[in-house]
Amino acid sequence: MRLKQFQLARIFGIPLIIDYSWPPVAALHIWLVSNFWMVAEVQPSLPRWQNLLIGTFITALFFASVLIHELSHALVAKMEGLRIHDIQLHIFGGWARLVGEPPTPMAELRIAIAGPVSSFLLAVFFLLWLLIAQSLSAESQEVMAAQAAFLYLAAANLFLAMFNLLPGLPLDGGRVLRAILWHRRKDILSATRTTMKLGVWLAYLLISYGLLLITLAAVRGRLWQDFVVAIWLLVLGVFLKSAAESDYRHREQQFASEQTQPHDRKQWEGSGAVGAVMQSPVVSVTPDLSVAEFIDRILTTHRHTIFPVARDGRLHGVLSLAKLREEPREKWEKLTIGEVMEPIDESLFITVRASVEHAQHKLKMNSLGFLAVIDQDGFLIGHLNAKDLEKAA
Repeated sequence: MRLKQFQLARIFGIPLIIDYSWPPVAALHIWLVSNFWMVAEVQPSLPRWQNLLIGTFITALFFASVLIHELSHALVAKMEGLRIHDIQLHIFGGWARLVGEPPTPMAELRIAIAGPVSSFLLAVFFLLWLLIAQSLSAESQEVMAAQAAFLYLAAANLFLAMFNLLPGLPLDGGRVLRAILWHRRKDILSATRTTMKLGVWLAYLLISYGLLLITLAAVRGRLWQDFVVAIWLLVLGVFLKSAAESDYRHREQQFASEQTQPHDRKQWEGSGAVGAVMQSPVVSVTPDLSVAEFIDRILTTHRHTIFPVARDGRLHGVLSLAKLREEPREKWEKLTIGEVMEPIDESLFITVRASVEHAQHKLKMNSLGFLAVIDQDGFLIGHLNAKDLEKAA
């Protein structure tokens, strides 16, 4: 079930969105740090309420570090001329959502590397505070608590940077590698395919290690101690696999749209043919794209009400937002475009050489007020509606 998100604030004009999955993770983090980390690092132990207070402080600084990581991505993306949709905090950390894609391999590399660099700098920052705390001669509980807090934050930021640099999508390291491969191969789809496969293998490794951890813990009789870590690895592995494959589908979708070039209308001028009035290039979506991905990645960039649905340039159907809104939100994650589109039939498309009068007749018989335009080989090359035909009158 997809629950609502809410906007917490705006930072440098960028909306900060809190996902429904984030508060439980923050609460769990406070509990784990308070009851395990602080108890192990500070002896004799502090009162429970003090551990809870310090755990809350550490959690706040840790998620502030995650926010700085994502904000670094966003600000560098702004410098590269991209618009930022928002920054989201969720169960697996954060996500800076960009509108559009980096225009060049080097732009993508700079955007991708900005997050890990900021995390490395934060690790150094907290390490310096740890050294300052260790230089204090007093062996009080307060000093030990400060040392424990700064040690945790330095280690956590170092881990965040190192983990994100693993070379597989959707991690930053995967995007860095994709930028390098894109630069060398001059083919972003090929680079995305390679880094997607690496991301999927990384996900399988995490899932395998999680299962191994559960098995070994059960044999040793300490399942409860490793259960949280194992479950986290399993869920993280599934998430990374899904995100890597989603990233590739999105890039494949964008690549297919980019292949549809603006049609040369000079040959149609004065001919009274559909090719003279159609809109081209056309933004299409693939039938296997999930509704949630479509809304998050396509609709945020292209504010149309109707989209042709195509695969490999071949028309499969037409997606209407009016019909999409009839579907419950809780189904959007698993529902695909192919399941909600209008299947293709004669009333939904027209050939580029057809007359404008024929297009007008078809639109009157068409409940959507939309026609996809195909060429003589059956490939999608444009679309038109009643307003396009009015301009031709």
